[in-house]
Amino acid sequence: MNTQIKFKQTGNCDCNTLLDQFAKTTVHSIMTSSIPLVQFWIKSAPEIQLTKLEKLSKITMKDVTLWFEYPTSPLQGRGGSSMTDLMILSEENKVAIEAKYTEYLNEPETVSKWLGLGENPQNRKTVLEGWWNKIAPFRRNAKIFSNDIEYQFLHRTASACNGAKKAVVIYQLFYDEKTCKGLELFKQKIRQYVDIINPTSDLEFYIWEIETGLIGKETNGYNPFEKMKTENLFVFGKEKLDCIM
Repeated sequence: MNTQIKFKQTGNCDCNTLLDQFAKTTVHSIMTSSIPLVQFWIKSAPEIQLTKLEKLSKITMKDVTLWFEYPTSPLQGRGGSSMTDLMILSEENKVAIEAKYTEYLNEPETVSKWLGLGENPQNRKTVLEGWWNKIAPFRRNAKIFSNDIEYQFLHRTASACNGAKKAVVIYQLFYDEKTCKGLELFKQKIRQYVDIINPTSDLEFYIWEIETGLIGKETNGYNPFEKMKTENLFVFGKEKLDCIM
């Protein structure tokens, strides 16, 4: 397996260079999903995780590139890029991984709510139409839109579909004793969103649950990405990968 690791536009990099890039961001809370995500895919050896994913999902993982914070500009209209937590790219597949830890305890922002924000509602409608149009070839009922879907889920899905032969969206859900209470409700919502998409066989959705334990105390007194260079911050336990039909 030939694995390359990229971070934004910096090109190929090793583990420590990637951690340096993350250390410069403002996301330093140990309870933020990007931190267990990076440890899981980098410190735990990406080859091991890719082999595991290939075995559990039957998704071909050959000559892949792991690209953290993968940007997809609005396909119509103006606005900021949609940043996928991790995009796994190959000739055969485009796999978008969206990580959640404490974030799934928050109320999701639906398309309806998003359309009501901002100073240019017409541009928002144009951006929305662009996302939907990119997903349309991967849907069984391509002409039916719904504003009940979460906006982030929509443009993450569109990012996976953009330029893909086979698109995959994986929600990687890290949970512990504090967050597991909201896990089932969030999974239910994801299943409802997938039902709205009504995907063809060229678009697959998965939920990957990972039991997560914090090593040491929860504190904001250090930069977790710097600390991760020399030690693990989490221990991972039980895992479960489900395909959403």
